[in-house]
Amino acid sequence: MDPSLLPEPTEPIGQLGAPYNDLQIGTMVAFGITYFMATFFLACRYFQAIKLVKNIEIDLIILTLCYGLALAYFITMLKLMDYGWARHMPEIFASNWMNLLEFNSKLLPNTLIYLITPAVTKMAMLTILFKINPSFKYRMCVAAVGGCIFAYTLVLTYLTGGPCTPLKGDETIKCLMNVAISQSVLNIASDIAVILLPIPTIVNLHLNFKQKLSVGAILGLGSAVVICSIARLPYSISLGSSEDLSWEEGILGIWSIVEINIGIACGCAMRLKKLVTSYLPKMGWNSSQKKSTPYNSNSWGGTTAMGSKSGNKTFDGTNGTKGGYQLHSVQKGSVDPGSTDTIS
Repeated sequence: MDPSLLPEPTEPIGQLGAPYNDLQIGTMVAFGITYFMATFFLACRYFQAIKLVKNIEIDLIILTLCYGLALAYFITMLKLMDYGWARHMPEIFASNWMNLLEFNSKLLPNTLIYLITPAVTKMAMLTILFKINPSFKYRMCVAAVGGCIFAYTLVLTYLTGGPCTPLKGDETIKCLMNVAISQSVLNIASDIAVILLPIPTIVNLHLNFKQKLSVGAILGLGSAVVICSIARLPYSISLGSSEDLSWEEGILGIWSIVEINIGIACGCAMRLKKLVTSYLPKMGWNSSQKKSTPYNSNSWGGTTAMGSKSGNKTFDGTNGTKGGYQLHSVQKGSVDPGSTDTIS
């Protein structure tokens, strides 16, 4: 960007960081609300893990990492505001854009964190989905989705940190725009894949409509982030031709913050069934279902699951030990207090 093309500044040097404009304040409010939601659900997960389940599982560790990355992402965003990020171009003093190296040194970690965090959040969700059905075909599908997410995230991260790095200045703007669009499209595709994965398993459960709806709602909570991914896409596409780039980036940043924090909250909520059944039994989780019959996963490789047993083993091959991901408690309409449920 050529600084000589910028309009005359409307504020003196040193006033770009504070006071903040409406969009910048809105960014802080959006982060505060959604980060509080993520904090609440993460705290519930830890309460459940320590008090009820007595086991801290891998998805909780991954989501805790995402929680820290979300805070780091917001901090880098605050640093960018000191250089005019989320302001209209006429407000930006030309001398600030002349020091591109310092500005871009703040933009690079901001971009890298956003590329990585949603992918890590989806990995946490996939660790949950992987264990709800022991069928080899089903688990291969889950692993394939996880592999695709890892692959495209690795490629986009390499491009952003290497050939398309903001540290090279204006020459990489078009490249960065292409990375942003690609990441948005791939994010939407992977979100949809995560939504679709458990559907065949749920459909084949021999449950009444209310119970199927309950299980589907829990497993589908992670899909809420797809709305944010779709909302971001038009702004990612328009960045390349925008005449008010810094303002458009601010709007894009709000959706990014919401997407990351809601993803963490949804990832935690997917596993709160044990907490709900323990403290909110009137919500219908413990209703009896006398006519339930074992689920047979013929469509996923002929594996008997979801409540079927062989000897003393549950469908996931465990002997009722902690960490097993059973849906049989939902199917039978009761919760075994000595076992860990699928979404517990």
